This record gives sequence, C-alpha cells and structure tokens, in this order.
Amino acid sequence: MSEREMDTAASVNRPSPWGWMAGVVMDPGNTFTQIAGNVAIKEPAKPDKTRDHTKWWLPVVVAAIITAAISLYIVPNIVMPMQSEAIRASVVDRGGSPEDAEMALSMASKFALPSALIGAPIQTFVTLFLIAGIFHLLFRMVGGKGSFRNARAVVAYGMIIGTIGSLVKLPIMISKETMFVELGPTIFLPQLEPSDKLYKFLFTGLDLFSIWWLVILIIGLAVGYKVSKGKAATVVVLAWLAMSALIAMIPGGGFGVSG
Repeated sequence: MSEREMDTAASVNRPSPWGWMAGVVMDPGNTFTQIAGNVAIKEPAKPDKTRDHTKWWLPVVVAAIITAAISLYIVPNIVMPMQSEAIRASVVDRGGSPEDAEMALSMASKFALPSALIGAPIQTFVTLFLIAGIFHLLFRMVGGKGSFRNARAVVAYGMIIGTIGSLVKLPIMISKETMFVELGPTIFLPQLEPSDKLYKFLFTGLDLFSIWWLVILIIGLAVGYKVSKGKAATVVVLAWLAMSALIAMIPGGGFGVSG
C-alpha cells in the first residue's frame, strides 16, 4: 500500500465523535458499527492492551452542558413558580406560619438554580454508568459478546436523542409555562394528574423521544454485543419498562430528560 493510500485509510478509520453524534440520528446502524470498531484498539507500544477510542465522554458533556443551559431558564421561570404553592402548603401543613412558608420559598428559590447547574453533569454521568452497567449485565446474561465499553459508548451516544428532545420541548415549555410537555400516551388521558403513578410511567417511559432512544439503544447494543435485533429489543424494552415502573413508584420521581 502506498503512503497516500495509507493516509486515506487512516482518515477513513479515524474516530469522528462529532460525525457519530449526527450519525446516531441519520444512520445509527453504520454509526454504531464504526463506534464498536473503536472500542478496543490495540496500542502499538503495548499489543496486549487496548484503548477505547470512542470518546464516549464527549456526547455526555454536550448533554450535560445543554441540560444546564436549559435549566438557566426553566428553573427560575417555570419550575419554581410551579412548585411555590406546594412549598407553601407543605410548610403550613407542618404547622408553620405564612411567614415561615415565604422564608422556605425564598430559600428554595435561592438554591434551586445552583443545585440544578451542579446536579446536571453529576446526574448525566451517574445515569450513563447506571444504565450502561444494567444493560451490560443483561446482555452478557443472554449471550452477548461485548464489554462494558460497548454499553457505555452506545448509551453515551444515545444521549443525543434525549438532548434533541429537550431542545424540541423547550419552546413548548416556555409557551405553556409548564414542565409537562406531553408527547406520548398521556396526551390522550387528560384525567390523569402528574402525581399519578400511571402518568409518571407513561410520561417517562413511553414519551416519543424515549421510544426513539430505545430504538437507538436496540440498534447500538445489537451491534456492540453481536446479538440479533430481536433479542436486543426484548432485553432493552423489558428492562426499560421495569426501570420506568420503578421510577414511577418513587415519590417525586419520573420526570426528567428523556434518554
């Protein structure tokens, strides 16, 4: 092979995280095949060791930054106004005075935005490792051949779907002044309240962007763990339904950015 051909081959095989982020949306099958090929690259100086070249952390950082940026607007302008009456009622129910309620609301307002900005990257990375760990164990149990790196890369790049969902929902949140942007079955069940467990389950688990995210996970994990898409779909869907049901049972749980 000539030097020029070698340079061309290197440019084709070189990891392209930004291109992969776009590819997850436009051509997930081919994209995850490329990502899987960069999960364990042998190091020339240490042939017995491999390095992960997927740069999985990049889409996670992008998701965390966008989540934090969105929080700058929605926390003071949407979240706190929606929670203010609940905070006042909680203080009064515990025997507090109206002055105590206003003090509690003031404190909550003061710490809400910093907590959201600090919590965004922490929650994003914790979610990544938790979901990747669960899927890695499940896929190994059903005969998958991948490593934790495969699950981590697939879940990380899959977060782009949730990020797109957050950006799409933001103008709707602003126009309706609510966090509850319904893009799933809950739109057909107006009798359900956001506090209902069924609402939480449907809102979180069967949202349009959640379903899109699940499809992306199925494609990526099928490639990464070398299993059929049917088997991957069974594992992913059952696990996600179980996780969504568990989240819906947690008081205050069930609301977050899809994926």
